[in-house]
Amino acid sequence: MTGQPPSKSVLRQMFLERRALIPPAARKESAAKVCELFFKNVPVPAGAVVAGYWPIRNELDDMPILRELLRRGCSCALPHVAGATLPLEFHLWDEATPMTAGKYSIMEPAAAPAVVPDIVLVPLAAFDANCHRLGYGGGFYDATIARLKENRPLLAIGLGYEMQLCAGLPVEEGDIRMDMIVTDGNIYK
Repeated sequence: MTGQPPSKSVLRQMFLERRALIPPAARKESAAKVCELFFKNVPVPAGAVVAGYWPIRNELDDMPILRELLRRGCSCALPHVAGATLPLEFHLWDEATPMTAGKYSIMEPAAAPAVVPDIVLVPLAAFDANCHRLGYGGGFYDATIARLKENRPLLAIGLGYEMQLCAGLPVEEGDIRMDMIVTDGNIYK
């Protein structure tokens, strides 16, 4: 007897539970490895606008990447959730930017100008070797990346832990493939 492959919600729960078990010291080490691999493998144009995310729920910490980008003269931004069915907006951020708790209690720039990114760093619950990403189910990043790519070139890069690699990730219409995924153990393109 063959069973059905796990649903996205089952996979999401399973991978989020696994991710929660990563000890803090290992998460910090993984963030440093991802930062190193990012700068060795991602061509970031001078003056690029790079949108990251405020890490929550044991997500791979992208702050080392954002801090280095700022040091190199790039502009960085963080997402703002305008509404449940709306694409994300990105607002300029640096370490001096006042922050506020936005929708879903995620920290975001309080009153910074909106920008259009050249590169978007995307958190994930799981991913496959073909750069498909499983998020949290809201579709915010899929809608946002699709909209941004309609108007200009955009590099969408998923960031995560190698242990989030899933062999049988279901892909549905509307799921946007990442251009690249950088983990603490590999680069996927």
